[in-house]
Amino acid sequence: MKRFILALLLAVSPAVAGPEAILNDPMERAAEWPADASNSVISRVNTVSAPDGQALRMSYDFGEVSGYAFLRRDVKRDLPPNFEVRFRIRGTGGRNDLQMKFTNADTVYWRTWSDWRAPVGWTEIVVPAQEVAFAWGPDNKAALKSIDGVEFVVARNRDGGAGTIEIDELRIVPLSGPRPAAVASEPTDNTQLIALAKAASRGEFPRAFLDEQPYWTLAASDGGAVAALISEDAAIEPAKGSYSIEPTVIAGGKRHRWSDMLASQSLVDDYLPIPSVSWVAEGWRFETTLLADSAGRGVHAGYRLTNTGEIAQKLTLELAIRPWQVNPPAQFLSQRGGYSAISSIERRDNGLVISQPQGDGDPVIERQMRFATTPERFETASLLGWTGKDAATATLAWDVALAPGESRLITLAMANDSTKLPGWQTVYEDTLRHWSEVLNRVTITAPPAKQAVVHSARTAIAHMLMSRAGPMLKPGTRSYNRAWIRDGAMMGEGLLRAGRFDVAREFANWYGKYLFSNGKVPCCVDFRGADPVPENDSHGQYIFLLTELYRYTGDKTALERDWPKMAAAWGYMDGLRLSERTAKNQTPDRRMLYGLMPPSISHEGYSAKPQYSLWDDFWALRGFKDAAEVADLLGRPEAAAMAAARDQFAGDLHVAILAARDYWKIDFIPGATSLGDFDATSTTISLDPGGEQARLNPSMLEATFERYWREFVSRRDGKRVWDDYTPYELRNVSSFVRLGWRDRVHELLTFFFADQRPQGWNGWAEVVGRDPRKVRFIGDMPHAWISSDYLRGALDLFAYEDKAERRLVLGGGLTADWLAGKGSGIKGLATPYGTMDIKVAGDAKRLSLTIDGTARPPGGFAFDWPFASAPPRGRINGRPASWVKKRLLIPATSTPIRVEIGR
Repeated sequence: MKRFILALLLAVSPAVAGPEAILNDPMERAAEWPADASNSVISRVNTVSAPDGQALRMSYDFGEVSGYAFLRRDVKRDLPPNFEVRFRIRGTGGRNDLQMKFTNADTVYWRTWSDWRAPVGWTEIVVPAQEVAFAWGPDNKAALKSIDGVEFVVARNRDGGAGTIEIDELRIVPLSGPRPAAVASEPTDNTQLIALAKAASRGEFPRAFLDEQPYWTLAASDGGAVAALISEDAAIEPAKGSYSIEPTVIAGGKRHRWSDMLASQSLVDDYLPIPSVSWVAEGWRFETTLLADSAGRGVHAGYRLTNTGEIAQKLTLELAIRPWQVNPPAQFLSQRGGYSAISSIERRDNGLVISQPQGDGDPVIERQMRFATTPERFETASLLGWTGKDAATATLAWDVALAPGESRLITLAMANDSTKLPGWQTVYEDTLRHWSEVLNRVTITAPPAKQAVVHSARTAIAHMLMSRAGPMLKPGTRSYNRAWIRDGAMMGEGLLRAGRFDVAREFANWYGKYLFSNGKVPCCVDFRGADPVPENDSHGQYIFLLTELYRYTGDKTALERDWPKMAAAWGYMDGLRLSERTAKNQTPDRRMLYGLMPPSISHEGYSAKPQYSLWDDFWALRGFKDAAEVADLLGRPEAAAMAAARDQFAGDLHVAILAARDYWKIDFIPGATSLGDFDATSTTISLDPGGEQARLNPSMLEATFERYWREFVSRRDGKRVWDDYTPYELRNVSSFVRLGWRDRVHELLTFFFADQRPQGWNGWAEVVGRDPRKVRFIGDMPHAWISSDYLRGALDLFAYEDKAERRLVLGGGLTADWLAGKGSGIKGLATPYGTMDIKVAGDAKRLSLTIDGTARPPGGFAFDWPFASAPPRGRINGRPASWVKKRLLIPATSTPIRVEIGR
């Protein structure tokens, strides 16, 4: 039976007599406990009758948004080493989170009750001091010794809706003796699985339960209607949070599991999102393939046994259905990985029904599985050694006789419902056809040694398309079950370049429904609605996405339709910058804050305490630029005011950067002007999509990325101790291309490519550890926002837009080895000025460049000489061309354009 420290006394009684309370609040004065709420959430407070007089009632209504409602009393108290908090509560409404918070300046401590439903009758709650934990703040080791406020919060969780909480007799009571240590949490289902795995033979459980970091990839439909995982060790999770299917091959009387085999991983044609894992042994080969129907009807698992020997042999394939996910227990956030309950596994017709309970009040999911070939044996059991319930397992077995060179394919079909999924071959051909068309709208040619760059670019497009949920562009399917506008804007821009205008449009339309009434753009949206957390990059990102959609599609009707929301977001953003244009921010110690976006936690590094993040400001400037451009294009009367705000904000921003340099005595562009910290990966936004490269202080810009380069080399070469990093650093590829650092670009790529785990699946996790087997949270695999960072960088090697000059720069990331022989090229690349094909080949003596397509950038094209030597004479369509230093400017005349350099 679980032990609960929290005492819930169900009888209504007077406050317990004891030591004099540190705080004794009868909760009868509404004026001392004002109600407040996040954007678009309604809250109010009033008094109601209670057994001992009156109590406070907070009414709340979440409407269609996420967020929170709260009561707060400002009260300063010193706390003893040991105490307990007592209050009585009742209420109405659905399951949401109750939070009791203590604040002390920027530090917050709390006790939370997740998915909590208010009791109907008065219930006294007693919270010992050891249950009040650090929530956030600048020092996560700071002890709770004093407070300056108390809050009771209802935060939206499962149900949202409207409701009330009534609170009475709040007391903080001192207790004798030292504060007890926090009691260890009850053993979880995952801890029991870990114990069983360590006691079992290696191979009976996944490596995730053996203190070894596993890796996996996604196979899903275009749009995410089905989204399955396959592990590096050939286990399959057919649906989010479902069971695993784990293979064993019996050959010559010996059992072969993942732990006995050296596995290799691959994709069809090295880039199509149909992943496989291969095991090779003497005389036989075994391949597991995960096939997600591109139309979203279901998932196939294919198991191919091949006799590679010279004599006939008999093999047995066993497939075990197990009560855990491929998503490992170290993963959490929106979903805890590891254990997944199975209450029963039943044979039904030519298949199985796997029943999986989902939790209190949720229906049991009956997952369907069908056999293309009926197994010879089927056995069910409970997991050996399991002490709880809902741990059913099953084993399916096929005996296979194979002549030399013969193969046999055994498949399972797992549909979303009872609808029969088409056979393996039909789904395989349909899926192959779909992804081949989608991922080759833009085609890249490159030397054979560079194919990993090409393949990963195409797979990155699939990662973004598979990770979404309908119109929602999400960074993943397991840990990240929500859509951020920052992710969506950058993924949307990458997909626009790849020709998927429809996906970017659908996301923008969907996200636009969630703007708050005051024009605030939510940082993210999930099943609960719009999140109210202030992250001040979001407004510029939303405006940027809408503007890019117009620039790529030319759909002025859609732009007119989008304008009211764009203008509302602009208005909210303009108010934010004006709130920091105050006399307070003109003192020497605050001049670097003047006129910027207010502090926020959009940058994860500032989650402990909001900061004046330049990430926010460069995105805001992008939004100010785009809104002014659109207002002018549409002939809006506010165009002049928007242009003036743009110019004023740009001026304030650049002055603040210089002020931060002087105040913090630094030579680089800081991540936050309030800290003077270094974060080049955040600064990349100033170049793309910020377009501020020409206006930034050149010495600070150079110093920023030179420092990043030095630190990167030190890490790469093992001269600097590091534990992990995030491949968001791939954004530096685009920055290095714009800085003209061609050779360094490819040194970055070589390093990052080594951290695709496994490399055959062309993707990155959100977090990469130096020790590949050290268990840690690594985010979704693949992480689609990181895939977008990579895609944009890979396309920039061939062509990128200089937004300030409205020019396309060609081949800026191509080095001599990319140009040798037949050279490199790209075809069908979408740009804001039309589609473009380029082909470039040659060496320092002679080089040819061909430009074709519909693109007509107003600033023309630019080609920078890729070699250290001075460029030879050039001709454009047979006419002499002049170099400006080592740059050739090419007018955007009718195509094709042929540039010949050298003899």
